[in-house]
Amino acid sequence: MARPTLGHVLLAAPLVAVTAWVMLRGRAALQDPAAVLAALRAAHGPHLPAPTSAGAASSSDPASYDRETLYQFIDGAADGYLARGFERCVAATFNFPGSSTLDIDAEAYRFAEPTGARAQLEAERPRAAHPVMGLTDAWADDTTLVVVSGRDYLKLTALSPRPAAETAMTRLAMVWAEEQRR
Repeated sequence: MARPTLGHVLLAAPLVAVTAWVMLRGRAALQDPAAVLAALRAAHGPHLPAPTSAGAASSSDPASYDRETLYQFIDGAADGYLARGFERCVAATFNFPGSSTLDIDAEAYRFAEPTGARAQLEAERPRAAHPVMGLTDAWADDTTLVVVSGRDYLKLTALSPRPAAETAMTRLAMVWAEEQRR
């Protein structure tokens, strides 16, 4: 049996260094559950907040769409989303209580890059939209609110214009944006 030489040690040293680095990085991730949760949430895709967290009475069951099924949801506009790097979408209708029921369609889209999400916001931002106080990269008019956070784009549409629509959309968008930061 041959004894290890300096050449053998030099060949094994990078392997030992890489193994030690991987073990240390893995141990650090295990010690930080918030980092693990954030990574899982980012890998899972876009999300919508729970209805009660945004002041809604209820919401429809969320529907999910990917690159192959987006045409079933938005047939005419799917090409623009796909060209900008669309990956996944989740959509639901939120019902807000009040003097009369207010319904808001919520659509959260995930793009491959933040530039795709921002480009979609610019393409769909209403002409008469104004910046939304308290939210960065958010625009609203009487019936529509659009906001972007990283690779995710949220589009809210009030199904019937009411004075409370913009307030409800803003509340829903603020909860969504806060959950994006977690």
